[in-house]
Amino acid sequence: MQQHTLLIASADDTQRTFLAAQLNADGHTTYEADSTAATIAKLSAYAVDVMLLADLTRPADSPALLRAIRADQHTRIHPAQPVITLGADDEISALRAYQAGSDHHLADSTGYVLLRAVLLSVARRVLHDLTSRHLQVGALHIDTAAKAADINGTPVRLSRRELELLITMASDPSKVFSRDELARTVWGAAKPNGRTVESHVCRLRHRLSDAGGDHLVNNCWGQGWKLTAKDAR
Repeated sequence: MQQHTLLIASADDTQRTFLAAQLNADGHTTYEADSTAATIAKLSAYAVDVMLLADLTRPADSPALLRAIRADQHTRIHPAQPVITLGADDEISALRAYQAGSDHHLADSTGYVLLRAVLLSVARRVLHDLTSRHLQVGALHIDTAAKAADINGTPVRLSRRELELLITMASDPSKVFSRDELARTVWGAAKPNGRTVESHVCRLRHRLSDAGGDHLVNNCWGQGWKLTAKDAR
C-alpha cells in the first residue's frame, strides 16, 4: 500500500487521536490540527497529500476554510489541495461540503476501513491530476496549465519560449537536453538560427537566479543542459 502524508483537522480530540493512531499504524505520516489557524499553519509548512477535514472550533469554520483554500486565499496552500470532509450524513450537509470544495464527503460515523479506502482512492485520483499539471524540481514549481513558475513562492518572470524550455527540462530533470533536442521540442518547425537556443537558456538561467534559483540550470559541456535541485533554496 502506498504511503501518504496526511493532515487530520478536527476539534474533536478523540476523533483526531483515533484516526492518527490508525493511519500511523498503516505506515502513513500524519499531522494534526484542532483549529483553523493550526490547519493553515500545517498546510503551509508541510506537503500534505490529503487532508481529512472535520468540524473545527465552530461548525462554519471548516467550510469557510475550504472555500478560502479553493479561492487561493492562502498563498502557501495549493488551491487544489485534496480534501476529504467528515461530518453529518444528511444530504444537505453533503451538498454543502461539496459546494465548499470537498473532494469526497463521509459521515463522521464511517468506519476506519471504508475511510481508508476512500482516502487512498482520492489520493490516487487527485494526485495524478496534480502531478500531470504541476512539475516540481527542488524549490522550483511549475504550473503548466497556468503557464507560471515560482521558486519557494517567488514568481519567475518568463517569456513563452523560456517557459517552454523550463517545462521541457523539468519534465525529466535527470536528463541532459542537447541544443538540437531543445530546438526541436520548443521551436518545432520554426528552426532557430545560430545561438538562439543558447541565448534563451542563458536568459532563463538569469531569470531563475533572480528569483532565488542559483545554478538551477546546469551546463553539461559538449552535451547540453539539465536542471538540478542542488542549489534551489
